Amino acid sequence: MSFYQQSFAQNDKVKRSDLYSRGIENNTFVKKGQWLTGATFNYSEHSNDNYKFLILEDWSGKGYNFQVSPFVAYFLNDNFSIGGRFTYNRSLLDIDELNLKIGDNLSMSINGAHQLSHTFYSTFFIRNYLSLGKSNRFGLFNEVRLSYGYGQSKETTIGNTPAETQGVYSVINEFNIGVAPGLVAFINDNVALEASIGLIGFSNKWTKQVENQVEEGERRVSKANFNIDIFSLNIGLAFYL
Repeated sequence: MSFYQQSFAQNDKVKRSDLYSRGIENNTFVKKGQWLTGATFNYSEHSNDNYKFLILEDWSGKGYNFQVSPFVAYFLNDNFSIGGRFTYNRSLLDIDELNLKIGDNLSMSINGAHQLSHTFYSTFFIRNYLSLGKSNRFGLFNEVRLSYGYGQSKETTIGNTPAETQGVYSVINEFNIGVAPGLVAFINDNVALEASIGLIGFSNKWTKQVENQVEEGERRVSKANFNIDIFSLNIGLAFYL
């Protein structure tokens, strides 16, 4: 009697399991024990010659932004990896002339300004992969990042006289936590193209300034965001070994 009750219970358990199953197959996209290495690269520049935009007039100048980010990771389990990333960012902004005009009686002019900054970031990250259907060629990943950044910047504003020329030196410390989903497409068995974009982020930034090597100032900025930041788009080449 007890044998039939046990069999009925087992069959009932199987039926309940089938009833609540969503039919999702967990395919292995990247196997345990593999290494991941690669780099992402960003570069942009601009040049303005007597440019006008809204309240900005007679804008002449140039600038660029450069960022390179090599990374390495190890797969502890199928579709799951941990790794580290080093990022270097450098930006330059030169303003030869810029007029800010608000109405007929309020205006401001900049005739000669220069800013140069560079920042280093160390990042720890974890990644989870998901294949698109049964494909081993295309997949999605989600990356959680924890990073610390240190940077310096120099700003110079040229006045009408040497006494009016201002110089500011800044030291920046930054702490970030973020989530970045992405897409990976394998070119062959070991080489893939990757694209990711920042989606969720929390950051704290501390800035200490010294003006003309005399006056000191501090600033702290904390922010959180939940949006798609197109300016954080990264495209790079990755090697799965």
